[in-house]
Formats: sequence, structure tokens, C-alpha cells
Amino acid sequence: MTIKATLSLALMFVAILGSFGCGSEGGGGGGDSSSTDNGETTATTIGGQEVTSIRAPSTTISLTPSRDSGVSGTATLTETPGGLEVKLDIQNLIGEEVGTEHIAHIHEGGTCADDRAGNGAPVRYPLSSVVTAQDGTGTSTTVLQGGLTLDQLSSGDPKYINVHAAQTGNETPPGIACGDLSPSGGDTTTSGGETTAAGGTTR
Repeated sequence: MTIKATLSLALMFVAILGSFGCGSEGGGGGGDSSSTDNGETTATTIGGQEVTSIRAPSTTISLTPSRDSGVSGTATLTETPGGLEVKLDIQNLIGEEVGTEHIAHIHEGGTCADDRAGNGAPVRYPLSSVVTAQDGTGTSTTVLQGGLTLDQLSSGDPKYINVHAAQTGNETPPGIACGDLSPSGGDTTTSGGETTAAGGTTR
């Protein structure tokens, strides 16, 4: 009985060691993907081809109401291969007909405070008009070409993004939502859009 018990224990010990060996062999594989600690670059192999994703610089600016309009929103600026994308998301366009257009610009040589005091700066970059939807929101997307970067946009003379009231005459209507562009950013947050190389897409 003692010999049999000893043999049984020995076999169990060998079996346990074997199972650990299998576990370490399977756990060592990391797949075909890797990413940096900061999440800025990710390389993944798809169909035998390595695809590299790079987080694109992106900044979101708060647009606050002007002239007691109650209209607010955000402007998201993202560097893309096609140019600097400016996406406007506006809320509280209450009481407007669906399809109402609001012209929008990036002005240079002043601030939102100047504009609200009646001293608006000249238009530097026209943006696509914001179109009112049924729920009182409005959006527009513009791609500014020519190699413009976020650093260039926030440097030099002060600039601001202005969304204007609906057009009623020949003159440019007053601003109803505004956000300053500055090196400090004001109410800005930086996030990462994702640009995919090797034939991928840009978001």
C-alpha cells in the first residue's frame, strides 16, 4: 500500500508539472498587435499586412451664448490628411424652421468679448453654414485646406469662432454663439481622433 500510494503521488506531481508547462506555453503569445503606453500609436496585423493607427491632434472648444441668445455648442477641430476639419455642433436653436441657415466664420484680430461689444474682427476662414434640425440642434463640417495646423490656428493674432443669427437682410447678422481660439485654449479639451495608415480610414 505504501509503494502504491507513493507511485500515485509521484504521478499526480508529474501531471501537475505538465499542466503548468502547457499553461506557460499558451500564455506567452501576445498576438500580432502592439500599442504604446500613451495610446498614441497602435500597430495591428490584418490579413498579413501591418496597419498603423496614429491619434490625430484634436481640440474641442466651447461655444457660449452671445447677446442673450441662449444658443451654445462646441467646435471640434481635428487635423486630418485632407486638412483641418472644423465640426460645429449647436444646441438651443429654438423656434426656428427646419433648414434655417446660420453662417459661421473664424474671425482674426479680436475675441468673443470684442464681438459682443460690437467690435467684430474680420473673417479669416469662412465655415459651412449651420443648418437647423427639427430638434433645435444644428451641425456643419468644414475642411480648411492648405496645410493649416492647430498650432498655426492658435498662434499669432487672436481668433474666434462665431455662429451668426439667421440671415434677414444684406448685412451680416450678429453672432449668437462664440468661442475663442487661443494657445491656452480657454474652455478646450484635447482628444484623439484616429488616423489609420496603410489604406485605412480617417475618423
